[in-house]
Amino acid sequence: MKGKTIKVIHRWLAFILGLFIVFQITSGSIAQESRLLMQWSNPDHYKVESNREPAGPTEIKERMRELEPEFNIAHVMVPPPNRESTAYILMGGRNPENLHESSLFVNYDQYKQKILDEHPLAGSGWIGTMTVLHRWIVFGEAGFYVVLILGLATVLMSISGIYLFYRTRATAKHLPVINRLHRSLGFVASFFLIVTSLSGIAMSYVHWQDRDDNLSVFANMMKTDHMEAGHMHIMPSIVDPDSALIKARSVIPERFHLSAYSYAGDHSPNYWFAFFDQQMFRQDVVIEGSSGGVVGIYAAGKTSKGDGVRNYLLPIHSGKYFGSIGGFLMSFFGFIVILWLLSGFVIYFNKKKKLTN
Repeated sequence: MKGKTIKVIHRWLAFILGLFIVFQITSGSIAQESRLLMQWSNPDHYKVESNREPAGPTEIKERMRELEPEFNIAHVMVPPPNRESTAYILMGGRNPENLHESSLFVNYDQYKQKILDEHPLAGSGWIGTMTVLHRWIVFGEAGFYVVLILGLATVLMSISGIYLFYRTRATAKHLPVINRLHRSLGFVASFFLIVTSLSGIAMSYVHWQDRDDNLSVFANMMKTDHMEAGHMHIMPSIVDPDSALIKARSVIPERFHLSAYSYAGDHSPNYWFAFFDQQMFRQDVVIEGSSGGVVGIYAAGKTSKGDGVRNYLLPIHSGKYFGSIGGFLMSFFGFIVILWLLSGFVIYFNKKKKLTN
């Protein structure tokens, strides 16, 4: 009776969660390969010819002053080393009263130093939309509770599947091919779903906890009291952006590549640089704009608590903890999960058909 109850629970959880699981796998794969998909879906706005050295922070800042003098660069998003032919994305705005505004996206050719496209954040296309929806943060804290409930239900479904696999292994050889395939696929898929679900829940929880505790390096180090009564106070001198980048690179291991940065200026006393390695471990470096000195090096982009579990969540969730092969395996296991769900639906409807006949 116990086994039959677990089988019913497992079946209905799979039915209810099937759409959620497929969406999370699909949107997660899109988020992981977003730069490549951008090139394929809209090459005019995202694909560039990497036939020379890309422009550095100083060149981009000076060129944007010529092209768009009213545009305030909040931060620059840099493609990873294996995506050099993807345009940089400059996030910012044109609000002189809020130089931190980042509601506009500018696709920028870092080689030819020209603007390819400009659009609002809301118009970032289906790739950006799927990436945001994958994290559920667009729904606020309610999104966290949705992920929590559905994620825990997915873990329960996976555990029940593993239990049923071992409980029925003696009689499995007499089952039809589709049933045996479903068992094998489900056994592999269950471990994948447990790891991704638990790490995803942890990432969502950490996001909201750290937001409440104000632990973001970018949010804290980019603040300034220079704007008073709507008037900007010009900083007396600012270290050259390229020099700030050189300094930031010198204090972290060579395996880390630049992922994003923000300028020091009227809106901020500091430069901010975010670096990732191939495993998706993150290090943020903050450089003081006036002196060029290192303010600090921060793990996981957090002012504190970043050296612990937080630093491992993204590498594990993305599979990149195991290097480039890990990213491939995550996509492969995602495909296995979809096949497992489809085979389960086939088995269910075959049984229904037999009962009807």
